[in-house]
Amino acid sequence: MTIDFPTLIYRVITGLAILELFTAGIKQNRIYGLFLHLRIGTCLAGILFICFSVGRPPLFGPFEASIYMVGVMGILALVFQKNAGPLSGFALFNSLGTLMILFIQWDKPMGLNDDYFMYGNLWVNIFFNFRLLTAAFLVHGASQYLAHLLGKQDTETLSMGGRNTLLAGACLYLVSEWAGSLWCLNWFGDSWQWSRGFFKASILFLLIMAVCHLPPGLTRNKIARGITGTLPGIFILWMIFYH
Repeated sequence: MTIDFPTLIYRVITGLAILELFTAGIKQNRIYGLFLHLRIGTCLAGILFICFSVGRPPLFGPFEASIYMVGVMGILALVFQKNAGPLSGFALFNSLGTLMILFIQWDKPMGLNDDYFMYGNLWVNIFFNFRLLTAAFLVHGASQYLAHLLGKQDTETLSMGGRNTLLAGACLYLVSEWAGSLWCLNWFGDSWQWSRGFFKASILFLLIMAVCHLPPGLTRNKIARGITGTLPGIFILWMIFYH
């Protein structure tokens, strides 16, 4: 009997995310932390499986993209809560974001991508990999922005953390686009030819910058701040999974 490792790993991670959400909802921080560690460990096992199976990092596709993103989100959540303390609202939204990524891939075929010749190119690897890293950062930032809508405690910590996360995501996305431009230059000619891809990339940067430069009136409005903070994460998920 052949074991379908990608599907198994995907389902285990989904189950752990559901348990995370439940324990975060009832504010069982220690049990939540256990499931978070298990999620990270399972994602790392999946990433190693990809690396040893095809000799490259995760780049594209339902299985590779989803477990890579939720694995990085788990590490970011662990580091943030270690520095800021247990934040039940953030844990709740981080688990919800994880489940959202996993559920939109629920009916997709789980498996590794065909090893196209272009995946051996360094710039192609950086382009796809850093785009997934960016998505993990931006969805993590969305969790931070949404969390402070639940109460008055730690709102500045969450907002500042979200702002820093979005800025870090913007830097990662710049690296991805820079690698993509070199890939385009080496293979297709003009690296700066305007296209739908560059247009969407510009929208993403504008959404991030809009969050960081809200007018004072909107900055003091928690709802406006929280909603605008989620838009970059939602937009990049659409780019990756529905583009």
